[in-house]
Amino acid sequence: MTPYKYETAAKRTLSMEKLQQILLLFLAFHFLKAGSQVFDTTGWLSIDCGAEYPRLSNNLIVWEPDGRLIKTGFNRKVQEKQDLEEMNTLRSFHDVLSEEHCYKLPVYKLTLRYIIRAGFFYGNYDGLSRPPTFNLTVEGKMWTTVNTSSMDGSPVYHEISYMSHRSGEISVCLVQTREGEAPFISSLEAVPMWVKLFPKLTSTATIHLVTRTNFGGPEVRVTWGYVQPHMDTRGNTTQLSEGFHHASRYYVRDRKQATYGGCRNSIEPINPSDPIILSIPLPPLIPQVARFVFYFSDLSCQVHEGSDTRTVPRITQIYINGSPQSDPVKFKSCSCKVVYSQRINVKAGSVVNLTLAATNESKLPPMLSAMEMFTWEDMEDHRGASSITACESFFTLCIILIQALYFLALEI
Repeated sequence: MTPYKYETAAKRTLSMEKLQQILLLFLAFHFLKAGSQVFDTTGWLSIDCGAEYPRLSNNLIVWEPDGRLIKTGFNRKVQEKQDLEEMNTLRSFHDVLSEEHCYKLPVYKLTLRYIIRAGFFYGNYDGLSRPPTFNLTVEGKMWTTVNTSSMDGSPVYHEISYMSHRSGEISVCLVQTREGEAPFISSLEAVPMWVKLFPKLTSTATIHLVTRTNFGGPEVRVTWGYVQPHMDTRGNTTQLSEGFHHASRYYVRDRKQATYGGCRNSIEPINPSDPIILSIPLPPLIPQVARFVFYFSDLSCQVHEGSDTRTVPRITQIYINGSPQSDPVKFKSCSCKVVYSQRINVKAGSVVNLTLAATNESKLPPMLSAMEMFTWEDMEDHRGASSITACESFFTLCIILIQALYFLALEI
């Protein structure tokens, strides 16, 4: 009987230690959150798949284990460690062809758009050196094909903007498509969009992120906030060839100008007469509508190559697959600018070619801070778009009012 009592006491002690850790984490999060003026993470879901305990990140985001959201699979640890803590654990699943493994993400029972991001890092967790390929679905519809064999050994991210419809949950599933290649997942995030992040994109369809790149700078590890939506540059990136250099470091926090950390850095050609040329390969999905969002910053108010260039214009023409996009972009001094491309039709598996070239009137070379490309199926009911937008606005105002009262009460 003695060993049994000893084991029970040890388990109880371990359980108490776990409980204390969780309570301390909970209290620390709420105290820090109450005093924080940066952003509110109410309603965020940050899931560290395969983890055993919750943790608080440096930017006050609680990463929680995935045990309450899914009942299948196994917790694993990677052999090749990453700086991102959520990439060091994962949940793997049985090797069964066509079997689905689904997370049920709890969300508000509102018609509300969510950013959903799934992260994958193989890290040779199974010792086979054979990263799998599998499908990802959302609410039973095809999201994307996940190829976890990253060329540079870094995590792979897939992101969509999905409109929930008062159901109270969003189902995200992993589906095995190849024999002997069991799916896995490292992280899963769902962030409610209380403000309209991209007003010129579609209002109701599911929006797929194809590429997001912070040119001239490192990865920006700041996620969307409540009052002021920032950009997180995790995602599939676009590679640049040689012939570019860092050109500027400037940050504008006003979203109307460009609330984007990527505006701290820009690239411009070393040879002022050269254009910026980019190629973006598209995933093998159905033909879709696409739109680019370009972020520019210009420090022409500072000295450029030894002379004062406050009055020197920087004018850039954007070409997509050889076709010019509306009017040339003219930069204001010491500011950031957001430019949306025209809607274009794209084919699955094709390559989109971008060119940013200085116009004849421009005295400075083209410059680019960051870029995103989104696609969606053109299946919107435009007749109902205005009523849906009005409904969304009503619920958004209600939520903002409730949260404002809540934080006001915390200050009293």
